[in-house]
Amino acid sequence: MNKERLKDLSLVNVAEEILKEKKEPTSIYTLLDEVALIKEIDTNDVAKLSQLYLDITLSAKFVFCGDGLWTLKEGNLELWDVETFTTEDLTEEVEEDDLIDFTEFHLEDEEEAIIEDEEDEEEFDEDIKEEKEYIEVELPLVTTDEDDGDDDIEFDDYDEDDYNEIMDDYEDMYDE
Repeated sequence: MNKERLKDLSLVNVAEEILKEKKEPTSIYTLLDEVALIKEIDTNDVAKLSQLYLDITLSAKFVFCGDGLWTLKEGNLELWDVETFTTEDLTEEVEEDDLIDFTEFHLEDEEEAIIEDEEDEEEFDEDIKEEKEYIEVELPLVTTDEDDGDDDIEFDDYDEDDYNEIMDDYEDMYDE
């Protein structure tokens, strides 16, 4: 494309034209340098080059190929649309020995399976009964707390007036 015409385009469009001409993935640094050369931008102008990099990464026209290389999405469907891109699938010949013979499997009759399930349920019910019998045995509670009697507070010992006085004092402490 004409170099004069490229000067009139935006930075992103110049990058697009460069990649169209090359027809292969290009390093982002090479691409930035070439755009800067065409648009006569100082390579030390970090603001403009950063903006160009941002525009390239956010633009729907470009695709990252890995290893710092970028190209156009146009014509490179396999790079950016992996989920719907289809390639020619290679079919592998399967040897007859590798095939599974389903007649080798023994499938239980439905009645046999039901009988086994009922037996399992009966065993489970018996286990639960045994556990309940074991659990129902009452054991005396033993504590390791040394000041066992000190913590026994009877709520009948406090009346509502005492409680209100305590709460008023508590609120006064934090109001000060």
